[in-house]
Amino acid sequence: MPPKSQSAIPEDASPLVRRLGRSILLTSEEVKFLETMQVNRAEVDKGDEFIHDGDPLRLTFLVRSGWVIRYKITSSGRRLIIGVSLPGDFIGLHVNFNNSSIFSASALTKASVALIEPVRILEIHRRFPVLASGLDWMTVRHSNILSEHKVSLGARTAAQRILHFFLELWTRLEQVDLANAKGFELALTQEQIGDCMGLSTVHVNRSISRLCKENLLRIDKGVVSFPEVSRSVSFADFDKRFLMEFSTKSGVPEPINRIASY
Repeated sequence: MPPKSQSAIPEDASPLVRRLGRSILLTSEEVKFLETMQVNRAEVDKGDEFIHDGDPLRLTFLVRSGWVIRYKITSSGRRLIIGVSLPGDFIGLHVNFNNSSIFSASALTKASVALIEPVRILEIHRRFPVLASGLDWMTVRHSNILSEHKVSLGARTAAQRILHFFLELWTRLEQVDLANAKGFELALTQEQIGDCMGLSTVHVNRSISRLCKENLLRIDKGVVSFPEVSRSVSFADFDKRFLMEFSTKSGVPEPINRIASY
């Protein structure tokens, strides 16, 4: 049987295809499957909650555009944002579809979300083993991000937490061509950053002011940048390995983003 021909990633490819296409050569059949898997979509207005804590979770969601937050609200009414989902990110990729959701999710900005039935995910594992490995990698990567956030909450100062979080967002957005060497557009308010980092809004404001004063961070009209990247990486204790891209090659993965050269 002749080998399948490799295809270039179309310019209008979805963030998911762009992300996987950076690391592996996708065939035309694989690209078509990934794109048609996203045909059923929902447009979610800013602030609208589309997953409710405790409700049945029957679908996998894939963010196509916009920013989405996942969060828990305690019995006392306090909200903790447990994750920010960006374009190309799955929500509930490997869930138990007989159970209910253990978190809520809402659109931080106006967002487009693909609604994917479980059978489509299972079909990937049956027909496309390399893509299946890529999905498993995305689950591990998601776990890595949660682990880094736990380290930040327990072992980093407020300023380090925030700077580490911004460096993470920069890396993740760059992986889907939504950021560049100059930085990225921030969609989070200081209150929401506090809900991500376990900090008060006042503490967030003071920490950001300190970081900007020390030239570790710059925020200009909503655009976040890092004037001295190597200093920012060192101060934040940012280890890029937890965001390494998927690869089918053996050995140590290559650096994957603008901050890899520090």
